[in-house]
Amino acid sequence: MNKIVLLLFASVFLCSALVSKAQYTTTIPLNSKVKHGKLSNGLTYYILHNEEPKDRASFYFVQNVGGILEEDSQNGLAHFLEHMAFNGLENFPGKNMLDYLEKNGILFGRDINAYTAQDQTVYNISNIPTGNEGLMDSALLVLHDWSGGLLLEGKEIESERGVIHEEWRTRRNVRKRLGDQTSSVMYNNSKYAVRDVIGSLDVIDHFEHSALREYYDKWYRPDLQAVVIVGDVDAEDIEKKVKDLFSKIPMKKNAAERTYTKVEDSKEVGYVAAKDKEAKNLSIMWLFRRDLNAVKNETTQRNDLAKGMFNQMLAARISEKTKKLECSAIGIEFGGYELARTKGADYIYVAPKSGKELEAFTEALTELERVKRYGFTASELERTKVQYMRSYESYAANYSKITNDKWAEQLGDLFLKAEPFPSLEWEMEFAAKTIPAITLEEVNAFVKSYSNVDNSALILQGPDNETQVYPTKEELLAVAAKVKSSNVEAYIDEAGNQPLVAKKLKPVKILSQFGVEGTDAKGYVLENGAKVVILPTEYSKDEISMSSFSFGGTSLIADKDLASADMAASIVEMSGVGEFDATQLQKKLAGKIVGLSASLGELTEGFSGSASPQDFETLLQLLYLNFEAPRFEEAPFSAQMARMRDYVANIKVDNNKALQDTIALVSTNYSPRTLLFGENFINKIDFNRASEIYKERFSNASDFTFIFVGNINEKEHLPMIRKYIGNISSTNKKEAYLDHKVGPAKGITSRIFDREMAVPKTTVSYSLQGDFDYTLKNRMMLSVVSQLLSKRYMVTIREEEGGSYGVGVSPSSSKLPTPEFSLNISFDCNPEKRDRLVEIVKEEIVKIQNEACDAVDLNEIKNNFIKSREEAELENSFWMSSIQKNLMLGSELTSKEDYIKMIENIDADSIQKFAKEIFKNVNTVEVIMNPKK
Repeated sequence: MNKIVLLLFASVFLCSALVSKAQYTTTIPLNSKVKHGKLSNGLTYYILHNEEPKDRASFYFVQNVGGILEEDSQNGLAHFLEHMAFNGLENFPGKNMLDYLEKNGILFGRDINAYTAQDQTVYNISNIPTGNEGLMDSALLVLHDWSGGLLLEGKEIESERGVIHEEWRTRRNVRKRLGDQTSSVMYNNSKYAVRDVIGSLDVIDHFEHSALREYYDKWYRPDLQAVVIVGDVDAEDIEKKVKDLFSKIPMKKNAAERTYTKVEDSKEVGYVAAKDKEAKNLSIMWLFRRDLNAVKNETTQRNDLAKGMFNQMLAARISEKTKKLECSAIGIEFGGYELARTKGADYIYVAPKSGKELEAFTEALTELERVKRYGFTASELERTKVQYMRSYESYAANYSKITNDKWAEQLGDLFLKAEPFPSLEWEMEFAAKTIPAITLEEVNAFVKSYSNVDNSALILQGPDNETQVYPTKEELLAVAAKVKSSNVEAYIDEAGNQPLVAKKLKPVKILSQFGVEGTDAKGYVLENGAKVVILPTEYSKDEISMSSFSFGGTSLIADKDLASADMAASIVEMSGVGEFDATQLQKKLAGKIVGLSASLGELTEGFSGSASPQDFETLLQLLYLNFEAPRFEEAPFSAQMARMRDYVANIKVDNNKALQDTIALVSTNYSPRTLLFGENFINKIDFNRASEIYKERFSNASDFTFIFVGNINEKEHLPMIRKYIGNISSTNKKEAYLDHKVGPAKGITSRIFDREMAVPKTTVSYSLQGDFDYTLKNRMMLSVVSQLLSKRYMVTIREEEGGSYGVGVSPSSSKLPTPEFSLNISFDCNPEKRDRLVEIVKEEIVKIQNEACDAVDLNEIKNNFIKSREEAELENSFWMSSIQKNLMLGSELTSKEDYIKMIENIDADSIQKFAKEIFKNVNTVEVIMNPKK
């Protein structure tokens, strides 16, 4: 709809294009711990004291305006403004804001960020040290300037055009192109269909500076804005500062009304078949539009719970179905989401096997019809209710660990959409009274979500080739009609009641104890030779994390069996353990907070998982069964193989896959041990050999070390560990990995190739690899070098050249099988700028060896390292990783004080010497993918 039509309809009482500003409200009481209010100029604020992480705060600036308010001539300006918010503010000209924050360890991209959507724009500055009052005040000043103090200088606008142009190029992938073809049908030809946020290149490249300033002046104003501050702060003190600072912003006179674009209901089924040469597989989505509730209250909250149960139970049935070989679908999914600010949608998504399009669609609709006729069973609902209550209990136990950013995002949703933000007490009381009271009739009624066919759309996406068949609208609707009159049997819920581990086990003896240097962890050697390490922490009250390892991995597997090895752990995952197949196991674990997965890496194999303390025994039982009683079922394996074959049928059109495969081959000098997923890979997988490999690698407890970190009680939980891990079979045989000497060719290797592309784009991957002394100091120095290069590329390639949306610089290092490092630099760019940008990449690598690095940049990086270490020590994952490195690699855990001293001793001279040393004998791999001309 164009602007003229919108104006004509604006005066109509129930207009089709606009709704009132006061669209959403909630009757659910706001958490009393939130300080909130609205200033006389209309600005809303929310302040919440929270201590996750401690001594940190996050500042969010929420703007209830996005791309949907643009006129056609402004398409993309909302997003352009978001970029300009980092390029000159009233109190922070130029890049001063970013420079100041990064100097204090607040990093752009990680802690400082923003996003623009169709209906909102949100900025954030996260993880600010609350002990630095000047920094806290400056963050408030940045939010103040975002409200109305963007400078929008002509030079900065011109510089940013190239950056956004390259962002457009990077984001215009196959998914985006398919979305462009389907948007008019999905949004029923509303304005949402033509407002994709990134905007029109014609507008981005040619708009007058005054147009951006006018859009900013019109829409960036306090009555459409909210300040959200969450962290370890004195809420009253922050509230006073917010009032003092933000009250000075004047209210706009004759302000434009913030209107809301509606997605109109359709009167017939929409249909679109979107095609793209780079798409791999066909998908069918049947989308059913629905209105969103204007008032959020207890009734809507109850409905949300019931509908969630409906989707969860249906998903469980679908999961059971798609595991079978005869299933015609690769995947089926039912769900719902917010289509637009004023409209929701429920959907049926089907990814059919090739040539089985109508059959797969039939199977999806048949499951829905089964629910429509017979409903869910009482046992399914009770199992789901138990899961929901346990989720709430876990939520309550971990409530103090919910991060500042998570709360800030939710408070932003309260401002934008009146999403309730109640207290924990209200939520738990509501759950306790509501979940048990939800009936089968309530849940079953949500099958009606898929009944309003007239207000729906059939959206197909897939490859643009001569072989792919696209079902017509008439064919798909005929399937729906046929299913309604077909013979459908009731679902039978089969769930075993036997215990997970029926065998009577007794705790074994502890042979010896040991410590882990630099930690309070205790180590035990059990009677069967298994090593166990326990570190109790209080960082997360409802979590015990587990990780285990044993040396060997796929390095002990012959080249011809590597594909089978890659599938070994997956076979057990899809087959089950003990007396339970995968479906029965899923039902057995209902209501438990527990997860376990196996991994078979190049040098090691092991398990990782976690559980709530009350479900810790279940975690150990699963671990025991994965060693002692894994199942190897051919039926789910065959079904998975069929899905994989179907998936790879058109994989050759995937440009990103071609790039990653080329990088993998060149980086390993075309080693036969380099696995590339595709038809050849699948053909090499042998079920029997994969099963044998699992038994070989995941056996012999004496060669494994098991690490537990979290809210673990040694007195209560160690006997359980002795009972289950202690009874895993053992041979007392110790294994070592083999070094196959896989790596890039010596010297410089370059591989440049061309691909068909809908949007011309060059992708560059430039990697350096060499020998490395694997010490903590050297690993820190490598990270500093990578971040210094990243900062330089931000200035030279992104800002000065406008050559790329962003340059990724990724360092990595390893001690095993031989100590080495690698540094990868990658980016997308305009093909015409490729040579110059690659030249800049190389120039900066030379400069960092021959010239002193920027002192300000180095100081920013060092401050960030210190800040990150302080934050990391409050996470279980830090301690798990530290213990694992100590036991696997002999790496010592350095105290925070020694770590800070090490950081402080890094200077420009040491960086220059380090760079010269590591880069002097490197092997270089350059892979460039160009568009075909």
